[in-house]
Amino acid sequence: MKKIILNHKSYLSYEEITKYIKDMNNIKTKEELIIFPNINYLALFALSKYKVGAQNFYSYNYGSYTGEVCLESLKSMNVNYTIVSHPERILLRLDSYEEMKDKLFRSLNMGFKTILCVGHDNSLKTIKKELKFYLKGVEYDSLKNLLIAYEPASHIDSSNVNLNEIAYVTDFIKKYMQKHYEIDTPILYGGGVSKDNISDVLKLTDGVLIGKTSTNIQYLKEILKSIE
Repeated sequence: MKKIILNHKSYLSYEEITKYIKDMNNIKTKEELIIFPNINYLALFALSKYKVGAQNFYSYNYGSYTGEVCLESLKSMNVNYTIVSHPERILLRLDSYEEMKDKLFRSLNMGFKTILCVGHDNSLKTIKKELKFYLKGVEYDSLKNLLIAYEPASHIDSSNVNLNEIAYVTDFIKKYMQKHYEIDTPILYGGGVSKDNISDVLKLTDGVLIGKTSTNIQYLKEILKSIE
């Protein structure tokens, strides 16, 4: 079973998301669908049959942090997953690297399945540097909650999918984790995933991240149908 991450980003109105939830109940697939809705709509998925993730969160606990969403409140809404260091947040400079590392540690330690995005500039040198930085000091037991996503910024919302590159990079990450932590970490890929390439991408990875197109139920059905 492969993981299909549906990252809604900041798309869909309230009316659209309520219809989306109803339509999702009619989708049948053998893969594991994990929905990352607009954070405003997380509570609507509290009783969903699908696993749900938060696109962003604040590192600290309940407290006087106006406008922030803490991990405790996410857990109370049955949120299972989080995502850290997404390339769009890096490009918009919404988080510092220290803040992203802090988010990673807190999410892992609280038992959330945490997706760490790496490789936003397509460089193996950068990926190695990121993994070394983000994982330095991590508690070994918490690594069971870690997933790593290779998501180059240049591939997002494009049809630029290079299977040879994906195979090489994901193999590099897999071997890095085995060498340094003796753990078989699930490796995902995001960027330009479509009905035309998802089957091939899934042969090389443990799952994929799908962005804007995942908000279109009809197209989502076509993507899932195309998986061999």
